Amino acid sequence: MADVRTFGLPDCVEGTELDVQLAAELIKAWLADGMFQISCDRWQTRKVDDAVQASRQYFRQPVHLKSRCVSDLTYAGYSAAGAVETYMICQDVPREDVRVGANWPAHGPAPWPSMEYRRAMRTFTDELGRIGEKLMHLIAIGLNLSDFESLNALTEDGWHHMLVQRFPTGIHELSSHGLLMITVEDGALTATPGELMEFLTNGHIRTTPLEAVVHSHDEVVMTYFHEPVFDMGLRPVLGPMNGYMHYGTYFTDLFMRRHPERSTTQRIKVEDRLSVLASLSRRASVGA
Repeated sequence: MADVRTFGLPDCVEGTELDVQLAAELIKAWLADGMFQISCDRWQTRKVDDAVQASRQYFRQPVHLKSRCVSDLTYAGYSAAGAVETYMICQDVPREDVRVGANWPAHGPAPWPSMEYRRAMRTFTDELGRIGEKLMHLIAIGLNLSDFESLNALTEDGWHHMLVQRFPTGIHELSSHGLLMITVEDGALTATPGELMEFLTNGHIRTTPLEAVVHSHDEVVMTYFHEPVFDMGLRPVLGPMNGYMHYGTYFTDLFMRRHPERSTTQRIKVEDRLSVLASLSRRASVGA
């Protein structure tokens, strides 16, 4: 990671000459290296440290306590595969929300282990969301899109989520799904394009495979995904616009395959929530 370029981000992106120059450099870094790092101010660094420490404390708990943090409504919460432990942070949708009542897949309250953990992680993901918004503006400028708000229009109040993971010592592959990934490892923030960025740009920007190098069992790796709205229909923003993808279907299919035995997946199947998803996809395709 020593050769990865590091950039500071402006307080806001307005399409100024400096924004255009920075945007061009970000795209250049992605095309050359597949990633770039983001410098943090002291307040952002504090939020990173707080989130890492809170996650370490959570993972140190006995398994019987950690494993309580599950739900059959959402993929948020705890899961384990061998020696890899994951706490997934998703949109925290109240039970009284109309989408929960309408049986939208993966929608429901997040099973937080404590109010303290909820506070630390939501503060941090909110910060990453603000970084993601700036990057969406800059990427649109760097891609010479006619409207530099076009990518933000896809991700405003999007289905942003984060995988907080504890790996055994060694080298581990990280997920490269989604639109924009911000990986937090050893206190550094690294931005990489995901599968959906490759789709939206018709392959101009390629997905970057990621690996985490873990030196101790107490190390925490976090991958934040800045995503489109769950009910958004997507078409490429570069090149021919003849492809179509429904984000909610993409997300649900992905996590059903990753967690075939999870109670969330079983409930989606038993209650035929995929038919609800198909209806959402058809509706979204009309305006996409």
